[in-house]
Amino acid sequence: MFARHGKKSIQTILFYRFLSVTAALLIIVSAIVYLIQYTKMYKNMENDIIRTSSSIGDAIDLQISQMDNICLNVINSTSVKDTFAEWSQNKNASAYERRQQQNQLNNSLVSIRGIDTSIRQVNLYSMESGGYGVGNYYGRLSKSTADLPWYKGAVEKDGYRFFQADSHPLLSRHSGTETDRFYFSLYRMYFDNYHNPAGFVEVSKYYDELFEEALSPTTSSSIDITVYDEDGRQIYPDTASGGEKHFDYFTELNSRDLSSDSARIYNDLKQQKEFVTVCPLDYSGFTVTASINNTGFYTPILASLMWIPLLALSLFVVCYFVAGFLSRRLAQPLTEMHQFLSQSDSAGKFRQISLKDSGVIEIDRLRDSLNSSIRAQEAATESLLVMKESEIQAQMLALQAQMNPHFLYNSLNTIGAMAEEGMTEEVTSMCQDITSILRYISSDKESVSTVEEELEHCSLYLNCMKMRFKDKFTYEFDIGDDLLDLKIPKLCIQLLIENSVKFVSKTAPPWHIRIEGYIDAGQWLISVKDNGPGFDPEVDRHLRSQMDEILKYSRLPSLELDGMGILNIFIRFYLLFGSSFLFQFGNLPEGGAFVIVGGRFHEKDQTL
Repeated sequence: MFARHGKKSIQTILFYRFLSVTAALLIIVSAIVYLIQYTKMYKNMENDIIRTSSSIGDAIDLQISQMDNICLNVINSTSVKDTFAEWSQNKNASAYERRQQQNQLNNSLVSIRGIDTSIRQVNLYSMESGGYGVGNYYGRLSKSTADLPWYKGAVEKDGYRFFQADSHPLLSRHSGTETDRFYFSLYRMYFDNYHNPAGFVEVSKYYDELFEEALSPTTSSSIDITVYDEDGRQIYPDTASGGEKHFDYFTELNSRDLSSDSARIYNDLKQQKEFVTVCPLDYSGFTVTASINNTGFYTPILASLMWIPLLALSLFVVCYFVAGFLSRRLAQPLTEMHQFLSQSDSAGKFRQISLKDSGVIEIDRLRDSLNSSIRAQEAATESLLVMKESEIQAQMLALQAQMNPHFLYNSLNTIGAMAEEGMTEEVTSMCQDITSILRYISSDKESVSTVEEELEHCSLYLNCMKMRFKDKFTYEFDIGDDLLDLKIPKLCIQLLIENSVKFVSKTAPPWHIRIEGYIDAGQWLISVKDNGPGFDPEVDRHLRSQMDEILKYSRLPSLELDGMGILNIFIRFYLLFGSSFLFQFGNLPEGGAFVIVGGRFHEKDQTL
């Protein structure tokens, strides 16, 4: 048992009771304030959407009334209708008379159109044989009236307004734009003195100008505007051009017995609930609906009310520190240790807790226990790192030790073949070159070398092959100077060249090997290409399967001396650099094989 001279137990009753009472009061008060403000914000959001849709509707109604006034002025102008009737029906009139009639039509229609530049076109149509227009296009409208898309609808209205949205290709070609401009047109059929249908009047505006307010609603809410005519046809957004299908708010809302100008509906096209407002227009008879999904509706409200929980949280923090002040000697040491353990700084992960004696047995014991655990973890980690580094170095040296006899066997076979052919001078020269190469590959001090050192010994080896095969064998180097100081695994290029010589010599000469090195998109790349038989499909699949297994499970296969070439190089790259390297191989389209090794190029130290 430990004596408790001057030390106390943890006392938290006052601290927690104070926080509990404070938290309860804050929650009750905050909930009341939140509910009051929420109700107010909810109503404001509804009113804002209703005002926005009403404002959009007023703007549309105003423009429709302007269009309709012009349409009615044309219909009520007896001189315009008479002149148009003479112009369209009197085919025997002279050219002068027709020009006079056209001028009179132009002047009359332009005068009725007035200075309102938003009216882009005013057209008069006969019942059958086309018509005449002023605006973006001046002149005869030769197409048969009965073939026009709005004809049937306008006839059914029997003189009442009819609306149509169309690209109007004839007008678009004369509007100064390179592409078709979409128009919104108002049509009325007019009658002669005996109330027989005599023709039609068309007044057109740009579609985007008419629905400008709907395109860019003056509200901070993300609402969608839909406009229907009095028959329930959707006229905004446009559906005539094969656009996106929209939910039919008009039918849905008419099927309900609404007691207000807003409703909650489920949009089965978007699979979401929406708040929808309805605004019927007095003049045009249109219906404007504004819809917003629940997320868009509630998010601004909740964002505007964030100050309430934040204020409550701030008051709670103040109370927390007051309670902490009352019990500092007990709570502060535990808080410091908690903050220390919560730190994620890997550089200081083995730093010990520097906490003075608190005077509390439990806290001091906990501190000492944690420090002891940190020291043990640090020692275990350092031991593990040393063992891992030793293991990797042993694996590298084992691979290199396998490569030394591999090269020696190949070289002795080559010397034997040259001796049989009586190439004594070449054998002597080759023995000297092989001596230099063996001195290079048998050094165990370093597992990496520079590209320049590697290429020097590769050149000695290729020179030996050249002496043996004479003109049957050629090779070339194309290595950028900025790669010469790059550190790469020792003997990796040497092995690739040996493999190429081994397999290319199995085909009919001439044999050619090309070694390239360059930097591309921040990566260094070295490739060895030959014109040999290429990779056998079965060998290709086997190599790729082994490489995938190494990357996936980090397990190194046992290597056979006769078959270690490419896989050996892959393993050496993996041991040195993990997975941050490039290794590709395959067959060339023109025949032969290629192997490419590489990695990220750092100009500062010229390493992977």
